[in-house]
Amino acid sequence: MRRFRWGIFGTGEISLKFVAGLASAREAEATFVASRSLAKAQRFAAGMGISRAIEGYAEAAAAGGVDAIYIATPPSEHAKHALLCIEAGIPVLVEKPFAANPAEASRIAAAARAKSVFAMEAMWTRFLPAAQAMKDKVATRSVGEVRMVAGNFGNSKDLAESNLDPALGGGAMAHLGVYPLSLGQWIFGSPTLVQAIGTFGPTGVDEDAGFQLHYPGGVIGAFYASIRAWAPNDFVVMGTEGLIRLRGPIVRPYGLEISRQAPLVSAEMTFDWRTRLRQHGAVHRLAQLAGLSSGDRSQRLNYPYAGNGYHYEADEVRSCVERGARESAVMPLDDSIVVVSTADRIRKMIMESTKTRNAPE
Repeated sequence: MRRFRWGIFGTGEISLKFVAGLASAREAEATFVASRSLAKAQRFAAGMGISRAIEGYAEAAAAGGVDAIYIATPPSEHAKHALLCIEAGIPVLVEKPFAANPAEASRIAAAARAKSVFAMEAMWTRFLPAAQAMKDKVATRSVGEVRMVAGNFGNSKDLAESNLDPALGGGAMAHLGVYPLSLGQWIFGSPTLVQAIGTFGPTGVDEDAGFQLHYPGGVIGAFYASIRAWAPNDFVVMGTEGLIRLRGPIVRPYGLEISRQAPLVSAEMTFDWRTRLRQHGAVHRLAQLAGLSSGDRSQRLNYPYAGNGYHYEADEVRSCVERGARESAVMPLDDSIVVVSTADRIRKMIMESTKTRNAPE
């Protein structure tokens, strides 16, 4: 099998993770890394065992010699760099968020379709076995009719962190909120209603976001994202017959936790000794002790990912390119556009709510 050759745009931590993940991919290798700084490219290439370091992204796209390019530059540069590669006829895997705004996301998709060049957002979580299993179990009504979904992703960053820089496309929605948004979009479809509140910080980006979505079929979503506060970093689907929770962080789950419970059945209220005994304090104390000692009785299913998990999206790119597909069925371009558009709407709502709160009375 011929090795699939990757070019890498950007020398940050996410590029390191992706290149490391290629060790678990099907006959894949990174053949060059590009940066605005030759010194940074050379340092990354030496550290990750890549043969070529290139100064300049236009130069790298023109050099070609690869089967696809992974774009992990700041979100503010995604559209520019993706369009460079597409113009050169090179398939692209664009790190999340797909673009800085809806117009840029649409521009990337339109160019890829016009040139018949493969393009995909690097939402790696969708390709992990646990996330795939959750989607399948929702589709087969494993917990009945789904009514609600909730997700959180938050961590506390120093104000000097580049993710808080508006010039680079920083903010909670761009870097963290995109995960619950994309998972919800993938499983339930495009939201029909969006509501949001949050805070903008001193650097000018959205730092905290709380948002509610209404999906087709009546599913209600409630989500939080923050780059200034720690969160459970979870994702749970709630149905009429139980719930399904991702085990592990929302970005890299390794299993599912399923709690099944039949709908409660109303019974005529009685006043016999059994009813009164169930409300006695001693009975409740025993129940609490039994619950604490017996542990959780929910079903836990393991869906471990291989390597560091990043090779699944790389293998999807290879599979699509080799069979001539221009988009991924798992991560289609229209999904990326909707997610960017929804995130943009949420940011605007947060900005408006911030102005309203700060307006003089």
